[in-house]
Amino acid sequence: MSNIIALQMQFSDLLCGADVLDTTGNAEISGLQYDSRKIEFGDCFVAMKGEVTDGNIYIDKAIAAGAVAVVTDCATEMPRMATAWARIPSGHGRRALGLLSANFYGRPAEKLSICSVTGTNGKTTTTFLIEAMLQTAGKASALVGTIEYRIAGKAVPTPHTTPESLELNHFFADALQQGATEAVMEVSSHALAQERVWAVPFDVAIFTNLTRDHLDYHKDMGSYFAAKQVLFSGCGTAPPRVAVINQDDAYGQRLIGFAKKQGSQVFTYGMDAGDFHSQNTEYTPNGTRFEMVTPHGKVDMITPLAGTVNVYNI
Repeated sequence: MSNIIALQMQFSDLLCGADVLDTTGNAEISGLQYDSRKIEFGDCFVAMKGEVTDGNIYIDKAIAAGAVAVVTDCATEMPRMATAWARIPSGHGRRALGLLSANFYGRPAEKLSICSVTGTNGKTTTTFLIEAMLQTAGKASALVGTIEYRIAGKAVPTPHTTPESLELNHFFADALQQGATEAVMEVSSHALAQERVWAVPFDVAIFTNLTRDHLDYHKDMGSYFAAKQVLFSGCGTAPPRVAVINQDDAYGQRLIGFAKKQGSQVFTYGMDAGDFHSQNTEYTPNGTRFEMVTPHGKVDMITPLAGTVNVYNI
């Protein structure tokens, strides 16, 4: 990602919208970090409890490195002399990071039409297909995926399936600067459970399927599904305008009613039934042919992608 030069921002403006319990002091902020090793003079340090370590133990190291402000989710940490300070509720560190990151980069996600894809299988192929469709329609787009990130078709380094909100907002701001109007991204269950996409407004949310995976983290299918469902209720934002759901999947069936209750416009898809479904499917050594039935009529589809799974993806 290229370097985005953010405007200097007052600490009070950086905190706009965050659930701040108390605050002292003010400062001019020139950067934002949650990793104390990356602190430069003028930065605000977001000290939060993470999956592996607690960033609060690095507050003094961050201040020594040049942090002029601290946002902490620890009730027992006391303000430091000559440092602007804000305390947020325990466990809300990533929510604060999402809101502060959005503020720092000028709320870039709100200026993009973002399509999100979640599910166990098919996410990567589906995002690549959507990106190709957007390009064919003449739209400048950005892609966030497991294989790579791209802006206008050009690859950029990939930190995670879904990065922390700070890197994500940086990426969106970079994409806007390069003329993007659309974005498509894979959203993992980990990212949803860990609130790494907090404050990102999704225009469209797509659910592919749910099979046994990541249970080392989620422990059971109920928790795994609950993480996915968060995408359809809104991540600290309004629910998606449109929900696209695989009705052949048992968990998809549950999501259809849920998404409708959230007020989203719901489109379903499946092999033999749904708003979008296939007919006369033929698998050949060279790919797949089928008729895609849509609310606006039938479309003949010919693709080099093989197998039923790719009929679903298409």
